[in-house]
Amino acid sequence: MRLAHDDPRLCYRGAVSLQRGPGWTAPWRLPHPEAALYLPEGGLGRAAMPSGVRVGLRTDSTGLTCRYQADPAPKLNGPPEVARLDVLCEGRHSATVELQTHGGDAEFRVDGLPGRMAAVELWLPFYHQFRLCEVALDAGAAVERDGGVGRPRWVHYGSSISQGRGAASPSRTWAALVARRAGWELTSLALGAACQLQPMTARLMRDLPADVLTVCVGINIQALGSHNRDSLASALVGFVTTVREGHPTTPFAVMSNIVAPEREEVPGPSGMTMRECRAHIRRAVELLRAHGDTNLHYIHGPKVFGPSCTRLLLEPEGLDRLHPAPAGHPVFAARFLAALRHAGCAPKVAASS
Repeated sequence: MRLAHDDPRLCYRGAVSLQRGPGWTAPWRLPHPEAALYLPEGGLGRAAMPSGVRVGLRTDSTGLTCRYQADPAPKLNGPPEVARLDVLCEGRHSATVELQTHGGDAEFRVDGLPGRMAAVELWLPFYHQFRLCEVALDAGAAVERDGGVGRPRWVHYGSSISQGRGAASPSRTWAALVARRAGWELTSLALGAACQLQPMTARLMRDLPADVLTVCVGINIQALGSHNRDSLASALVGFVTTVREGHPTTPFAVMSNIVAPEREEVPGPSGMTMRECRAHIRRAVELLRAHGDTNLHYIHGPKVFGPSCTRLLLEPEGLDRLHPAPAGHPVFAARFLAALRHAGCAPKVAASS
């Protein structure tokens, strides 16, 4: 039983668009024909890294073989990223596979699926471009589409911290853990070095279906100097206001950046320290709330992942420490979900009938 990459029984959940090539499908987290309009300064490769994207199906097969293509990760500061893919069955982890990243055809086999109709998800790598070629199941296996219908839809925007940098595997990034624990359908618009309140991304969030909206913003702005003290609050007000055109009352949380030890008191290119950046983000949220947006909430990043968590950062001392390590992602996820629930921002999953 062979399912081609474009078989309608395969559902690419969490993808914004699908690029079809000769014998493959690449999920994108931006509209790929227009991607250059979203990132005119470059960095399109991050949008083709399928962070949070799952290939879903229902099957009674006892195993599966996946043929794919994966590309090397970009050069990064700190420890390198290893391309991994997770296989989940009925929401539970079945296997983690280390992928080959030479860009050509490769395959892996996973056995031990239950042999009864069950939801199977392939969580795709979060920091490598990936193209699915084929999924092969047992001969005579039944297969159905599984689109995750009925779950609350969560759209999240952030930087490499949200894209998953440092996580143990794709289903164990902090955002994936939040989505799995809460029972939400995740669409991640998190792009390393590209969370700078771009108006095109605000328009995309406006137009995507969503039951909860979140933004984690600050580190790219402070580190790259894309906004200064005079423009940051204005840019965030404009970003949220654009999103609100499509989601006027949807629960919406804006979180400032987590702890960044080397940047807390050190000015970036625009003159702002990390502490100052957070103050402007808080001020923008308070201004919007004062003008009637009571479903908008501010979450203070260091309360989710603060100074006590520096031992859980990926980069060693001596480097710019910005990202949670594998052990940090579950801590981040638990505290972020608790903060959303405390703010009244967490939609409940409907009980099964």
